[in-house]
Amino acid sequence: MVRHADGGKDFSDVADDAWGHRALGFDAARELLDAWLDLRILKPYDYRKAITYFLRSQDDWGDELQLRKFMQGKDSTWKPFVAHLFGFSNNIFVRKYELDDQIDAGNQKLRDQQAEVQFYLPALMAEISALRQEIEGIGDQLDAFQFDSEERRLMEELVNVVEAEIAAINAELYDVRYDIRQISVALEQQDKFDLKEITQVFEETKLHFPDALRRKYEELIAFNKKVTHERDVALRSRRKELETRAEKLEARRVKLDADRQRSLSTLRNTDTFAKFKDLQKLLVDRRAQLVYRDEQRKKLELVAETARQVRELERERGRVVDELKVLLARHTPIVESFRAIFNRYCQQVLDHNGLFYFRLNINHNLVYEIGLEEKGQLGKTSSQSDGTSYKKLICALFDLALLKVYENAPFFHFVYHDGVLEALDNRKKEALLKIVREQIAQGKTQYIMTLIDADMPRNAAGKRRPFPEDEIVLRLHDEGDDGRLFKMPEF
Repeated sequence: MVRHADGGKDFSDVADDAWGHRALGFDAARELLDAWLDLRILKPYDYRKAITYFLRSQDDWGDELQLRKFMQGKDSTWKPFVAHLFGFSNNIFVRKYELDDQIDAGNQKLRDQQAEVQFYLPALMAEISALRQEIEGIGDQLDAFQFDSEERRLMEELVNVVEAEIAAINAELYDVRYDIRQISVALEQQDKFDLKEITQVFEETKLHFPDALRRKYEELIAFNKKVTHERDVALRSRRKELETRAEKLEARRVKLDADRQRSLSTLRNTDTFAKFKDLQKLLVDRRAQLVYRDEQRKKLELVAETARQVRELERERGRVVDELKVLLARHTPIVESFRAIFNRYCQQVLDHNGLFYFRLNINHNLVYEIGLEEKGQLGKTSSQSDGTSYKKLICALFDLALLKVYENAPFFHFVYHDGVLEALDNRKKEALLKIVREQIAQGKTQYIMTLIDADMPRNAAGKRRPFPEDEIVLRLHDEGDDGRLFKMPEF
C-alpha cells in the first residue's frame, strides 16, 4: 500500500520494498484505510458501513435506505446506523434491539423451564406439606409397630382419593375415545361431488352445459377441497392430541390400579410382619414422591426467577421506548436540513413535495417514511412514489440531498449511480442532470453515473443531447482493449 496525493499513478511495477505497507491482512488494511479517510461523522462505524449508499447498483433502486446487502440481515444491523446518520444517538436504538433479543431468549427459556414442571407452586407446596406429614406418621407407626391408624388412613385414601380418581379417569377416557372414534369416522368421509357425473347428467338430458356454469362448479369443487383439507388437518391434529391424552390417562390408571392393589393387599393381610414390610415399601414410595416434588419446587422457583427477569427487561424496554418517542419527536438539525434539501430537489425534478420522517412501528422499532406528497393532501404519500421510475429518482435525490447536508463535514463526497437514467422520461432526465450539475459545480461532490447510448438525454426533436467532453470519464466499447474498464485483455 502506497499513500500518495497525485491521481492517475500506476504502481503495478513498484518493487515490494517500495510499498509503505506490505502483506497486510484484510482487517489491518481496512483499519488503516479507515484511519486515513478519517470519516468522523460515521464513528463508531467504519467507512464500509455507509459506502454502499453511495455505490448504488441496479439492485439498489428499490429502497432509499434498505439496500440489497441489508435485505437478508436483521434490522438491528443497519437501522441504528441510519438513526446515527441523521443525528440521533444510535446507542438507544441498539439497546432496544438488544432488549428485544434478551426478552425473546428469556421467554424461550421460560417456556423450556415450564415444560419441565407439572405443578403450580401453591398446590405443590400443599402436597409437599401433606407428604411430609404422612411420612412422619408412617415413621411413627413403624417405630411403635402399631398399624391401626395407618390402616384407617389407607382405607380413607383408597376410597376418597384412589377410587375417585380412577372413576374420573374412566369417565374422561370414555369421552376421549368417543371423540377419537367420531373424528376417525369424519376423516373417512370423502367429498362425493363429481363434476363428471354432473356433465353426464347434462349430456343424458341433452341440455347445454355452459362454460360459465362449469367454472362455477369447478370453483365450488376447489373451495370444497380446500375447506375439507383444512378441516382434515385440524381433525388429525385434534385426534393426535386426544390419543396423547388417552395414553397419559391409561398410564395414570395403571399406576392407580397398582396403588389400589397394594393398599387392598395391606388391609387384607393379617400377618403383622407382612404389614410392616408393606408399610416400609409405602414409606420408601412416599419419600421418593417427596424428593420428586421437592425437585419440582426448585424448578418452579427457577421459573419464577426467569419470569421476574423477563418482566424487568420488559420494564426497561418500556423506558427505552418512551425515550425513543421523545427522541423522534425532536427533529435533529440534520433531519431538518435534509428534509428541506430533499423537498426542494423533489419539487424541481418531480413537481411534488418530498416527504421524509421517522416514526416507531407497532413493535416500537424505527421505520422511515420517504416519498412524494399527494397534491392537496398535506402529509399523505402519493402512490406515484411506488412506481419504478419515481422510486429510482427518489433514491437518487435522497443520495444527493444527504451528500449536500454533509458537504462540509468529514464524510463521503461522491456518489455512483448505475443506470439511473434508464427508462426515465426525458424531462426527468434533464431535471435530474440540472440538480447534479448545480451540486457538483461547488466542487464538493463528485458524481458518477453509467448509462448506455439508448438512455442518453434527447432534445425536443428526439436527437441525442450529448454530454460535454469534460463530463465523460470513460467510454466502454467492444472494439479492443481500450474499450475495457481496465484497458487490458480478458483473463
